[in-house]
Amino acid sequence: MIVDDSFFSRTLIAETLRLGGCEVVGEAESFDTLLETYDNCQPDIVTMDIVMPGADGFECSRALLLNDPSAKIILVSSMKDEETEAEAKRIGIAGYIQKPVDGELLINIIKNILSPDSLYEQLIELGLETFNEALSQNITRMSKTPVSFVPMNTFETQYVSQGITTVIGIIGRHSGSMIMDLSVETADKMVEALLRRPSKSREEVLAMVAELSNIVAGIACSILNKKDKAYSLRVSPPSVFYSTETEITSPNLKINASYAQTTFGPIFLGIGFKKGATSWI
Repeated sequence: MIVDDSFFSRTLIAETLRLGGCEVVGEAESFDTLLETYDNCQPDIVTMDIVMPGADGFECSRALLLNDPSAKIILVSSMKDEETEAEAKRIGIAGYIQKPVDGELLINIIKNILSPDSLYEQLIELGLETFNEALSQNITRMSKTPVSFVPMNTFETQYVSQGITTVIGIIGRHSGSMIMDLSVETADKMVEALLRRPSKSREEVLAMVAELSNIVAGIACSILNKKDKAYSLRVSPPSVFYSTETEITSPNLKINASYAQTTFGPIFLGIGFKKGATSWI
């Protein structure tokens, strides 16, 4: 169901929804016909403009949620700022997209509101494979040799580091972490391949590992974002731990992991995500 006082906007949104495989079952141009139209057509999703004569989109949304607390509303408006987003969250609106409407993004938001676990499950399915691909690209550039991966079916409760561990936080619709671990010897060989000389200090080696991890995570997140804009993934700065006694644990995330077999030595790579909020604002 589309709620918008502009006939042209309703037509444009309706065509966008139809092209995305949705059925438009009702339209309303103001509060006057909102509740009656909603009760008659019983839509799965309501798109709601903010600026309308009489009662605005926020007032209409409050009334609609009072009428049906399970109503799923997506604000579709040219207005979008911190204040309107905060108000939408307070009311209980499910999603928010700015005009002009990105059709693909709108359809993805609708799908994920109606099937809240599907995006997470897709991310779990694609995550490790995508991060392996990103690591492989970078190692192959350095060594001009292919990289093979040995999967670890599950990440155990703890893992003892080979010597250098990098942890990168992943921020997005579903947050997570990437763990990369390798020996000092492997890292030394990689530095020598990149700089065409032996490393001069341990700091130089640790800096290389941090940068490699950052690049791998960034490339992987970019690949995933291209597959689905709704992921909205980005990376946080890496944290590097240098000790052969380091134990890696992951109490809050299920980590999918693999070993990369490279000419420099084995590299452990683990990736995990947790379910995010259900609100698409």
